[in-house]
Parts: sequence; structure tokens; C-alpha cells
Amino acid sequence: MANYRHPEDSLWLRLWQPFFNLSIYGKFILVLTSFLIGYLLIGLHSYSFIQTLKLELSQLNIQQDLLDSTFKAIEDYIIHGGILVIVVMLFLSLTSFLCIQTLVNFLDQMICSLKTLRNNDDRSRACKQGILIPVITQDRIGEVATLVNDLTSHIRDISLFRRTIEADETVEEIYKRLAYVFQETLKLQTFVIWEVGEKDESIKPVYTWPLELEHEICAMSSASLCRARRTSEVVSSSGFPNICPVFPLTDVMTHTCVPMIVSGKVLGVVQFLSLFVDSPERVEELQTNLHLAGLYMQEALPVLHAKRLASNLHEMATKDSLTGLSNRHFLENNINPILAGVKRRKSAMGILMCDLDFFKQVNDEYGHDVGDQILKTLAVIMQNSVRTSDIVIRYGGEEFLILLTECEIEKAIAVAEKIRTTVEEQIFRVQNLSIRKTLSIGVSILPVDGEAFWECVKYADIALYKAKESGRNKVLRFDPSMWDSESY
Repeated sequence: MANYRHPEDSLWLRLWQPFFNLSIYGKFILVLTSFLIGYLLIGLHSYSFIQTLKLELSQLNIQQDLLDSTFKAIEDYIIHGGILVIVVMLFLSLTSFLCIQTLVNFLDQMICSLKTLRNNDDRSRACKQGILIPVITQDRIGEVATLVNDLTSHIRDISLFRRTIEADETVEEIYKRLAYVFQETLKLQTFVIWEVGEKDESIKPVYTWPLELEHEICAMSSASLCRARRTSEVVSSSGFPNICPVFPLTDVMTHTCVPMIVSGKVLGVVQFLSLFVDSPERVEELQTNLHLAGLYMQEALPVLHAKRLASNLHEMATKDSLTGLSNRHFLENNINPILAGVKRRKSAMGILMCDLDFFKQVNDEYGHDVGDQILKTLAVIMQNSVRTSDIVIRYGGEEFLILLTECEIEKAIAVAEKIRTTVEEQIFRVQNLSIRKTLSIGVSILPVDGEAFWECVKYADIALYKAKESGRNKVLRFDPSMWDSESY
């Protein structure tokens, strides 16, 4: 470091600094002026020499006619030489100016592109900036223009990708867009996107391309088996065969696993696979595409992380933490589109209000841990007893609400009886205990019993109350005689 000299310390550069401080056109005019002065000095020297030659010739004993013709030829030479010099200088000036102007236009376009990239806050402008610098030369200037075009194109595409995924609603949409970029833009035709579980050490493939590769990918029961996940480093089998013991295709393919890291946490791993290649050009192309894939992943990761957090918060707000069922908040936020579908199809909806009989005794006698296990088992029974299109909701405490879409009266009663019978026959085994419980269910039908959803929920609750009042462990269909009030 002691022997290092900054370029500004050079005496030569300091002497030339005023010239370097001029604009490009200023430099051009200064250089052109120096050439003109040089030609003028050469011309004056030639003119002085010719005048001296004429003086010497006039003193010689030469015939006047011959002398006059000689002087005439010399004067014509001077005039023609001057005109030639002027024409040459004009031609050189014009062509040099055009060259300089073309160079300046190149530089202006490069500066404009680079300034647009620098102004990251103006993303809409950066994404719309589609004018490329024309490459009309094959020299260093053309090479620089090509590099700037490639740089601006890549950054513009990545910026557009970022804006697009920010408008996506789900994590799945972001994975699909990322996969599209890998396939169509970067020509990476074989890859797997793995996602690490939020609450456990699970790892699962969320996108595989091509689809038939799904049956040949790594089998991992735990995220710790993935070397890239465990080390938070890029893992490549190129040059390191068998670096990953769980990779099953070591004989035919190489793989590069890139961890997706946000705030020091690995959200997932993208595994790129390729056939063995011996061509240096193909290797260089693959490395370039993998580098670009990494840039797209860097843009996607903050958005992906935010979407996952939003999804988790939404799930926490709409899912019951004990049973995993939807909760009352989910029902309140989603009932309108559900009812719109029922109305559009002109179908009926069965509403089942379910309550576990004498559940308070379980908590009082065995403790809340036992009660919680019984509720979890009950939730599983209910989910297994209905269709995937039906909705099971933990309505509160030991009370559950089941919505049977496109379900007539007889079918709703049959489903309710099936659930009641299954619970009656179930032996709840918790902490070396064997407990039997029963279930009471009230049933109403929308729009048979009422036009309003919450009205029918109230009617199902009234039927449940009557079932409890009349002995429990039974299913009762709502009847208008059960309710004589004008409001619900």
C-alpha cells in the first residue's frame, strides 16, 4: 500500500487536467483547432519558401517569358494547394464531427439507461424503458453498448417480475411465476422448488418440472437431510460427485441446490438439474443462467416471505388453533360468497349445530388436556363424515357448526345421524383413559326454514336446545312450533 500512487498524483495527468475537464465537443474543437494551426504554419512556411524561391529566380539571368511562366505556375500551385488544404480540412472536420456526434449519442443513451436503473424508486419508468442502444459497430464501443443493453434488459425484466409478484395474492402464484422465468426466460428445463415447513422440520416439493420428474426426486423425511438447507450454502455436484447422499440421479445428472434465505432463515431450496456436459460453452451458459436465476430469486424472496407471513396471519385469524377447523371469524368473512353460490345454483344448504353432551364434566373430572384431546378427535370425526365441499366450523367451546352445501332435508338428517352414531360408538382413549361421549345435533335448512342465513343458524341452535332438553344424544329437525318469537 505504501508504493501505491493515485492517478491524480501523476504530474502528466495534472498538466492535462484542463483538457480532460472540457466537454467532448470542447475537446473536439481544441484538437481541430490545433490541426488547423499546424496546417497554417506549414502553409506559411511553404509560402515563405516559394517567395524566397521567386526572389532568387528573379536575380538570375533568365528570359522574362520563361520567368513569368514559372512565377505563374508557382502562384497556381499555391492557390490550388490552399484550396486543397481547405477542402481537406472541411472534409476532416465534418467527418470527425459526425463521428464525435455518434459517439456522444451512444454515451447519452448509455447514461440515460444507467440513470434509469439508478433511480430504483421510479420502478414504473424503469419497467417501461424499452429503448435499446443501437449497436452499429463491432469495436469496443459496440461491445460496451451490447453490455449496457444486456444489463438494462436484465434489470428491467427483474424489476417487472418484482412488480408482478407483488400484485399476486398467494405463495403458489409466486412459485408458478418463478418457475415460468426458469423455463421460458432462462431455459432451465429441469428443476424442483422445495418449501421448508414453518412449524416443523418438514420439506416438500411445491413445483416440479417436468412433471414426470416428481417420481424421481429426492426423498426427504426431514429438512435437515437437505445439505443446502442445513448449511445455508449453494450445493453443486459439478466437480463434487455424491456430495448429496439423498440425490437419486447421480449417474445421469448433476444438480445445483440454491437455498432461499431471508433474514438468515431458509424458506426453501431450488434444485436445478442438468445432464452431464463437456462443452465449455454450455458450461458457461449454464453458469450464466444459474446466476440470473439467483437474481430473480433474490427479488422474489422478500415478497415470498411477506406472502407467507400474511398467509400465516390469515390462517391464525381464521383457523381454530386446537382443532385446525375454520373458526367463527372465517364464517363471518366468507359466508356471503358461500350464500351467493347457493342462491346461484338454486340449491339448499343443511345447517347442523352440534354440541357434545356433558362436556363440562370431562374438564372438571379429568382436566382440560383430556377435554382438548376429545375435541380434536371429534373434529376429525366430523371432517371424515362430510364432503370436501362442506364446511366444519368450531363455533365456540364444545359447539360445532356444519354447513352442508347442496343438501336436501333427508340428506342433512342422514349426515347428522351418521355423525351422532359415530360419536356414540367412539371410545376416546386419552392418557390411559377410555371415555365415551354423546352428541346432540339441531338441524335447519336454508332457504326452507328461512330466507336469511343467520336466521337458519338460530333455528338450528333452537333445535339443538330442544334435543338437549328432551334427553340429549339425538338429532332434531327444526320445527316452527319450537320458536314463537318474531325476531331471531
